[in-house]
Amino acid sequence: MNNTIAQIDKLKADLDALLPLNKEAKTKLWEKFQLEWNYNSNHIEGNTLSYGDTKLLFRLGDEFRAQNNSLKDVQEMRAHDVAIEMLKQWANDKDRLITEVDIRALNETILVKPFWADAVALNGEKTRREIINGEYKKHPNHVQLKSGEIFKYAEPNEVPQKMQELLDWYSIEIESNHPLVIAAFLHYKFVCIHPFDDGNGRVSRLLMNYHLLREGFPPIIIKSKDKDNYLYALQQADAGNIDAFIKYVAEQLIWSLELQLKAAKGESIEEEEDLYKEIEVWKKKALVGKKLKRTESIVQELLDTTIVSVFNKANPKIEKFKDIFNVYEKRMFFYLPKTLHSSLPVLKDAVVTIEDRENKLWEIPLVYHFSNPKLLGENEFNILFLFGFSEDKYKLSFRVGPTKDFKRIAEKSYNERFTEIEIDNFINVVMKEAFEEIKDEYN
Repeated sequence: MNNTIAQIDKLKADLDALLPLNKEAKTKLWEKFQLEWNYNSNHIEGNTLSYGDTKLLFRLGDEFRAQNNSLKDVQEMRAHDVAIEMLKQWANDKDRLITEVDIRALNETILVKPFWADAVALNGEKTRREIINGEYKKHPNHVQLKSGEIFKYAEPNEVPQKMQELLDWYSIEIESNHPLVIAAFLHYKFVCIHPFDDGNGRVSRLLMNYHLLREGFPPIIIKSKDKDNYLYALQQADAGNIDAFIKYVAEQLIWSLELQLKAAKGESIEEEEDLYKEIEVWKKKALVGKKLKRTESIVQELLDTTIVSVFNKANPKIEKFKDIFNVYEKRMFFYLPKTLHSSLPVLKDAVVTIEDRENKLWEIPLVYHFSNPKLLGENEFNILFLFGFSEDKYKLSFRVGPTKDFKRIAEKSYNERFTEIEIDNFINVVMKEAFEEIKDEYN
């Protein structure tokens, strides 16, 4: 640990000798920190915006239009950037320390507004709970580890006192230890309280960087691709090895210091992967507001990705119903141009019909046909998925039961794709509808 801190102090001294940065270098450096911080901290918590989407969001501002992402994810990414700016202002004011009101304001900002989320009650039953941004938790939010052990955070009634104790500790220790150590402890102590129903991880990283910025250090970026190592370091701290977490935080601080030192020397701060990220950003920007027309290459790409994903996710779930029928059959119909017939996502044991269509409607129905029920009732039962490809959009629909109309779930332009979350939600809707129909028909 002493060697690591000595390395950090050497980098900081080298950096201080080259400060201040010129305006251009300072702007580029902060833009990179801002992008990396916003993207990674949110992506760790499940935000669906890609790195390219995040960069485009901040470039385009109000002109940005979410394509494969939820509005909530876009709003929270924007809000997190607002929280960073709030933090920078507080860190620049050396005459005041961060307060409990400030911390609640951070949480209120990054969560944007109240929302409902799935939860598990104390008795193990699934329920839903309203998350109020900026308010301390009203229910326990303990977490179950992979080992099955329950790791307990502070109880709701303990939160106000423990938050005050945290800030009292910070005001006393702020000058008595290395900024790295204080920042890591501030992060970890906050996580152990877990005062909010949601947003605790993002706030903990904001607080860590508040102290570093206040002490003249660059922000630490916990990369989402390194999430497993980050969580493992926290788990080691839970087991009593806080030095392991401090060492992990130190490694990330060294990355930030080395990046800042490059900027101070006038060197490029672009990483090898940044070029490819920039290409993706340019492609997305070029396609903003432009509608692609249906082509065989686009439909082939959808066959290989989106449609395969729907089929593979839906098939094992739909087959849960087959045990209550004596006859079960999968029927697949491909009504597509002949040039697309050589590479089709055919499910195992499916009866396949292929028809050449050039100028007619291109579509792919997938029918799960159930008949001769083992329970009461005589009607056959179908679950039907339908992909349709019009000139400028494609859609995903379904119907269940013997006579139900199609339900159009969603349609997208050809420069948009269904996300995995959207596909999962779609299949869950199908399963719920099918289950209700089967219960009504065969009870």
